[in-house]
Amino acid sequence: MSLLSLRQTLRGKIIMGMGLFLALLLLLGGIARYDLGRIERAARLIDMVDDLRNDVLEMRRYEKNLQIFPGREGDLAALRHFVDNARARAAAILEAHTTALGHRPGDGTHHNLGQLLEGMEKYARLLTHPDENLSALSSLGTGLSNLADAVVRQMRQGIFKTVRDLRLQLLAAVVTLLALGVVFAWQLVRRVLLALGAIESAALEVGAGRPLPRPPAQLEKEARHVLHTLEQMTAELENRHALLLQEKKLASLGVLTAGVAHQLNNPLNNIYVGCGLLREDLEDGRQGRRPPPAPDDVLAQLDAISAETLRARDIVRGLLDFARNTPFTATFQPLAQAAAQALALVRHDLGPGVQVSVHIPQDLVLPLDGRHMQEALINLLLNAAQAMHGQGHIRITAVADTDADQAVLRVEDSGPGIPPQYLNRIFDPFFTLKPVGEGTGLGLSIAFGIVRRHHGRIDATNLPEGGACFTLRLPLTPHKDGTA
Repeated sequence: MSLLSLRQTLRGKIIMGMGLFLALLLLLGGIARYDLGRIERAARLIDMVDDLRNDVLEMRRYEKNLQIFPGREGDLAALRHFVDNARARAAAILEAHTTALGHRPGDGTHHNLGQLLEGMEKYARLLTHPDENLSALSSLGTGLSNLADAVVRQMRQGIFKTVRDLRLQLLAAVVTLLALGVVFAWQLVRRVLLALGAIESAALEVGAGRPLPRPPAQLEKEARHVLHTLEQMTAELENRHALLLQEKKLASLGVLTAGVAHQLNNPLNNIYVGCGLLREDLEDGRQGRRPPPAPDDVLAQLDAISAETLRARDIVRGLLDFARNTPFTATFQPLAQAAAQALALVRHDLGPGVQVSVHIPQDLVLPLDGRHMQEALINLLLNAAQAMHGQGHIRITAVADTDADQAVLRVEDSGPGIPPQYLNRIFDPFFTLKPVGEGTGLGLSIAFGIVRRHHGRIDATNLPEGGACFTLRLPLTPHKDGTA
């Protein structure tokens, strides 16, 4: 996985952030380990310098013995022994100080160590003639003792400085890590909240039946994938809903066939009778059995035949419009017209025992897809008639609620109503209260989907006096996406 691809995903940013923290921790650990090693090496050198100082003190003790008791061979031999030890220790300390601690010649401690080694060499040379150089040996011994004390002090101060530096480095590292942690956490939370906000907004838009908004440009790859999947799922659901809608239309055609056949039979019978009467009058006039019909009478009969033909055409056209799978297009049109067309298609199927009253203002105009709204009303009317078992009253009313910018359409029936425990499921696909074989459970769910596509809402309640009431709330103005 490349660095660019890591930067484009939330997971990649988390991995990069954790890697940066790990690198900083390793760097901090390396610095601390280096400083602790310096402290350890400096402590060992201090032990060596302490031994050197002890040798110098022993040198001074035997030096004073020689001053008090000149010529004592035992004291002189011991003095030479400690001088040789001190020379060797001074050389070893100088080399270790240069290599182990990385100090270069020129700093204070290194300079004093060099002076101490040179003094030891000079002391050894003076010791070749001790009786003649006792005064010089005493003066040089005092200087060597002071140099040894100075080296110990300087090295201890170096350890204290290293500890202080380590403390400051640890403090700076902790502050830096905390600052980077806060910045990283804030960026991570901001990215996560941005992704969740975009997903939540998309879910709300889908729930409201509106198209998905364009995702923000800075959105992470994972969130974009979720939104893309949600968009594909929504498109698939819309396609399946359209197929379900068309299947329900075709199924409804079987229910409407008897009523349409009855409605179509009347104008066809009138056309047949009118043509027969006109033919009989013309035949009698041609054969002289009676006077030929007057032109005005012929025109009147032809007008009646033409009217019945147009009536039959309107019935067939309405049936074809209902069955046709047309795209959803909302235009401003009277709500009363959609209700009247729906009622005309199902009037015979409602049965003679069902009375329907319609009270919709003719000037109530709103953005509608006429054919789809007609189908929703047909499903509501058929559902009401079936619930009343062919006997009762259906009332269709509508008012404009300008404060809410809505048209409120109610379809009420005098049936038994809806059991309260099923009110929240009444619009679920394939849910029906009818016996097996008497309903598909799709009519109300399709009406629900059509109302949602109009950016409205539909609710089912029970009337206090009995019966069910379906309330449709439809916007009076077009939606911002232009669909309704």
